[in-house]
Amino acid sequence: MKKRMMIGLSLLVMVMLACSLSGSPTAQAPGGNPQGNGNEPGATPPANPVNINEGLASLNSYQMTIIFNSTGPDPSQSNTTTLEMQRSKDTDASLTHFTISAVKKGGGDPSITDSNIYRIGNDQCSGSEDNWSWTTMAPNQAEMLDITKSMLGITPLIGNPTFVAQETVNGIPANHFTFQVSGLGASSGATVNANQGDYWLAVDGQYIVKYSLVLETSIDPQTNVLHEEISIELDQINQPVDIAFPQGCLDASLVTPTP
Repeated sequence: MKKRMMIGLSLLVMVMLACSLSGSPTAQAPGGNPQGNGNEPGATPPANPVNINEGLASLNSYQMTIIFNSTGPDPSQSNTTTLEMQRSKDTDASLTHFTISAVKKGGGDPSITDSNIYRIGNDQCSGSEDNWSWTTMAPNQAEMLDITKSMLGITPLIGNPTFVAQETVNGIPANHFTFQVSGLGASSGATVNANQGDYWLAVDGQYIVKYSLVLETSIDPQTNVLHEEISIELDQINQPVDIAFPQGCLDASLVTPTP
């Protein structure tokens, strides 16, 4: 039961992030400056990113961190979801670590969920601290799991981007774009206090190296302020990534599960 809960929760987090990062009624298709293929003198480089799954699949190894932080409408309530992923294609290994910290309206101590999912080949271990669950999957089961994950092809919200400059981010030559979410506050009548997006696309591959979006609207500055921040950071690109099962997983692998 614990294993099923952990897998279900991890998929829920990924779906939630996908919904948070993907298009919404306020999104517009990338447009902005006229685009060529990036080779013409003075041409604006392409602003359309490949989806995150496609970009990551092109890399031998990486570490990616996605943070979704929200506060409001009551100033005392907040929610922060952090998803950290490491992957090594050479060793067929991955590590997904996610935390959710939520503070209810009225304040108080946060409710915290913290878990890890290790996978090396067809072996998978999930849990945290002293509570681990081990699974050895059949090859077709592992294949199906990979297909399910590939369905969550996240493409972050981008609207009418403007090219800034070519910059080096996390050791990768990247094109920097800025944008604003169109129509924010239009349907709600809320005051827009913040609306700023930035992202950097790898010159070679069009995958997102870094992404940041800060939004804030308010109806009453004392009781109804919504603030959201979303960030994506990709680093250790094609650098050695060491992923190994912790001792708790190795101990769990020796325990024969009951039917």
